[in-house]
Amino acid sequence: MVAQGSLVLCLLIMLWQDWKYRRIHVVLPMLVFAIGMFMVNGLVVYKAILINMAFFAIVFSSLVLYMSLKAKAFLNPLEHYFGLGDVFFYLAITLFFDVKQYAVFFITSMLFALLMQLLVKKHSNHTTVPLAGFSSLLLCIVVLVDALSVTNYKFTIL
Repeated sequence: MVAQGSLVLCLLIMLWQDWKYRRIHVVLPMLVFAIGMFMVNGLVVYKAILINMAFFAIVFSSLVLYMSLKAKAFLNPLEHYFGLGDVFFYLAITLFFDVKQYAVFFITSMLFALLMQLLVKKHSNHTTVPLAGFSSLLLCIVVLVDALSVTNYKFTIL
């Protein structure tokens, strides 16, 4: 329970930092990953981590390719579309989900971030989306639902 509380605290700090500054400290995704490593163990998890990282790499590379083809020049996605914190966040959470759940969370978190941005656009001076922050909010909700759930079904592998 202490580990889940620490995880939720890190995720909420990430949300606050990304909302306020549109960047997160590099230590936060590392802490999320370290807490996750403490909470899960086993070779099955390590296999899932590698597959989830491969999934993220394929999707991210596809997005870079699409955006570069559309612009007719290579565009560094970390300068134009994503922050390094976003990338670190999605890599850090690879151990919280099995392969299918990671893909579902990835897609859902993107949609959640867009929806949240539309809802709070009037209250923000920034034009960019705090993707890692909104995604960490969604993960925080998922972790809390899993912790408080009375059923055997869990969204995460924690």
